[in-house]
Amino acid sequence: MIWNNKVLFIHTPKTAGMSMTQMLLESLEGQVFVTGPFEQKREDRVGYLPGRRHETLVDAQSFFTYRNMDLAGFERIFAVMRNPYDLELSRYAYLRKNLPQDRGPAQKIALANDYKEYLKQAPFFGMNPPRLNLYFSMNGALPDNLTVLKFENLNADIETYMSPYLSAGYKLPFENVSKHKKYQEVYDAECEQLVFDRNRWFFEKGFYARENF
Repeated sequence: MIWNNKVLFIHTPKTAGMSMTQMLLESLEGQVFVTGPFEQKREDRVGYLPGRRHETLVDAQSFFTYRNMDLAGFERIFAVMRNPYDLELSRYAYLRKNLPQDRGPAQKIALANDYKEYLKQAPFFGMNPPRLNLYFSMNGALPDNLTVLKFENLNADIETYMSPYLSAGYKLPFENVSKHKKYQEVYDAECEQLVFDRNRWFFEKGFYARENF
């Protein structure tokens, strides 16, 4: 996660988070902090703190409570949401790159199986079914100061909601992009049901509509 004295960015997995990180570290004003897999240090105006990088809202609340801060104290909390059909396929394609930093049960399943079997078996960041809703809701509700940015409309949403907090000339680079077919070319009815079962919160809350394949 990344924050300054006004805004907090929650880094949801597989939602252009590394590109968002680069943009925010360059474009957020004032002192900026970021958590991740590194030692505590400071470089110019950026403070690096050891952490998970992908803290959920509950993780973030615990982190800031320890520092006598509160999520409600931020003007805005931003998190990027992605269509589950696309997100799950992107995660599968990424794990099949067989990168050493991603060793674990999910990667092992992705390397040994087709996409459908992966959906049946694989955890997502240690949870099966995935609990990606925890990046957007806490105690069953979305925080009043949370703004959801849609991955499918990311540049426009950044311009509309986030740009007031960014310096002039900001731009969103794309890093860590997983190349794969469009999900419409991959899915059948069984895949759709598997993804729905793994990510039903996003559909039942109306963020995305179910599709027929």
